[in-house]
Amino acid sequence: MDIDLSTPEKALHLLEHAYRERDLELAMACRNFGHEAELMLHHLARKQPTLDVFTPETQSQLADVLEAQWKQAGPPDFNGVSSEVSSVEHYLGKFHIATESGRHADGTPFSQRLFMSHQDGRWAVLCPASVHASP
Repeated sequence: MDIDLSTPEKALHLLEHAYRERDLELAMACRNFGHEAELMLHHLARKQPTLDVFTPETQSQLADVLEAQWKQAGPPDFNGVSSEVSSVEHYLGKFHIATESGRHADGTPFSQRLFMSHQDGRWAVLCPASVHASP
């Protein structure tokens, strides 16, 4: 399968496809735990400016923990889910917030905001965006 992560929509839909197929390798290609760790450390540093959290070792260790937790949780059930990305807003540097809306298999509507990253022509899905996301 071609891995086309050239747009936020393609990255998100490919991740959801990987979840439906229980294809952990493909799902991993759609994620970037290093970027997710960087984003989390940025948020932490903003809340507690006296902390020195931006070391490469800290970011790498956090990325490893995030990846391990994600693998342990297993893929969510996306069977019968249809969705579209309704907006993508620049957040900070390589980070963006995408708003996705759609329907679950039973027809129940949903909407969620997700952090995404874009670097070197490749989009990646990160973690859900909190309501209080501000750069």
